Amino acid sequence: MQNLYGRGKASAMTPRHAATLAVAAVMSGQSLNQVIPSLEDRIEDSERGFFRDLTLGSCRWYFRLNALTKMLLKNPFPEEDQDLHALMIVGLYQLVMQGKAPHAAVHATVDVCEEMGKGYAKPVINACLRRYGREYESLLPPLDDNPVTATSHPKWLVKMLTKAWPEQWPEILDANNERGPLCLRVNQRHISRDEYLGRLQEAGIEAMAGEHSSSAIYLEESCDVTTLPGFADGDVSVQDEAAQLAAQILAPEDGECVLDACAAPGGKSAHLLESADIRLMAVDADESRLERVHENLERLKLSADIACIDMCSDEPWWQDYCDDEPGFDAILLDVPCSATGVIRRHPDIRMLRRREDIAQLVEVQADILERAWQMLKPGGRLLYATCSVLPQENSEQIVRFVDVHPDATLVTLDNDWGIACNAGRQLFPTPRGHDGFYYALLHKTADNNC
Repeated sequence: MQNLYGRGKASAMTPRHAATLAVAAVMSGQSLNQVIPSLEDRIEDSERGFFRDLTLGSCRWYFRLNALTKMLLKNPFPEEDQDLHALMIVGLYQLVMQGKAPHAAVHATVDVCEEMGKGYAKPVINACLRRYGREYESLLPPLDDNPVTATSHPKWLVKMLTKAWPEQWPEILDANNERGPLCLRVNQRHISRDEYLGRLQEAGIEAMAGEHSSSAIYLEESCDVTTLPGFADGDVSVQDEAAQLAAQILAPEDGECVLDACAAPGGKSAHLLESADIRLMAVDADESRLERVHENLERLKLSADIACIDMCSDEPWWQDYCDDEPGFDAILLDVPCSATGVIRRHPDIRMLRRREDIAQLVEVQADILERAWQMLKPGGRLLYATCSVLPQENSEQIVRFVDVHPDATLVTLDNDWGIACNAGRQLFPTPRGHDGFYYALLHKTADNNC
């Protein structure tokens, strides 16, 4: 399917056709971040919102709609026709989740077969979708009895969450199936939050202050952020409220030498720079993702040293960075993770992530944490963060680390957000609120021989 996603203006494409190709690509192991941009290039501007809704919604409800597809098909599509299976998913999303009128949704979906050059499949797609319209009252109840198809999450993740969070797991899964709200971070070097809320009100934009971050604002409805008052001038940025807590917890002070160790796309780097006059080193292993860091800091007129560096490298690149002595005063370590706390914003995660990925990620996180600790000055502080809700990546990781590092002291986060774990604090995704996130703050004792 690679030839489908080349950049450049190809022939125009309907939103349903594009959504089908996007879902098929995810089914084959590609991420939506990889495929959406090039597909959007082939869709009329006025239709892009519909395309995204179809694509994200179909991925969000994939496990439920996939089970329903298998019930409706007498024979599964062969391997070379998995795009037709994806078309069924997109068609059912319109009927089951959007509640579209069958006479319109079925006809438009069936027509996609011709666009795909697979007109021979029209009778099958038509028959299956119309059968759903006739028999949905008997087809849906069995799906509601199974937590995988009821919540549209993979079995392994449902099992992990029910074990880890026996009280909270239903709310986590429900929140994952909601659309994440648009949250802004006010650059308080430019303007106070209350002042910016006033500017939004003058512009007729409904918004409210966040509960936990002093810089967070939630918009009642999503919009093109480039049209917001002062966006081009760096007055606000898009950033989830939970992610904004990183700068508040690490609390950089003027004159400090700070490392953002896994910086891309740069939201937290920018927030640290907005918080204090610091010398910031922002590194990431992915050169392409660092472009976003440059773009974000440029818009905000902020300055940092940005470098493509693998935190697992043995190179002593950091030793001469700070002026006085080797090491950083403070480190933000937002490590690669399962991203199970942001599934609602990236619904393809539930299709792409596998159970075995978690153990591999835990190993990588432990390696990065170990190396970052060597880069921290005695007396310094390190903030470990993930956008995961799995204890293996979070509290269990920190407990193991503290147990084998006598110079590491866990700082109690006595906050009014999330819940306290045996190490650190865990936030869960909340409807119309923040994403899922985890934080643990470590202090390095001045006496390394203790």
